[in-house]
Amino acid sequence: MRQIIVYDIPEDRLRDRVSKVIQDYGFLRIQYSVFLGSRTQNVLEMLSMELKDIVKRKEADIRFYQQCDKCADRTMIVSKIGDHDREEVAFPCHAK
Repeated sequence: MRQIIVYDIPEDRLRDRVSKVIQDYGFLRIQYSVFLGSRTQNVLEMLSMELKDIVKRKEADIRFYQQCDKCADRTMIVSKIGDHDREEVAFPCHAK
């Protein structure tokens, strides 16, 4: 299982701090506010607690999405920058 972390944070300093913490946990930045990784549930919970502590009551929207291996293999990539994504384009997964 892999995870996708996305955020929308208007404050520059807070956004930089959040992205550094996410990268410190080993997530790869695939877009400016999108990160990809594969961590255990315990690690995700530790990361979420650390991010909550950083954000406190400031304006921020941080979301974790889990993606099964079957869906990950069928991810549709229309265009990319860099070498970390696959070249192929596939149809989105309809697995149950």
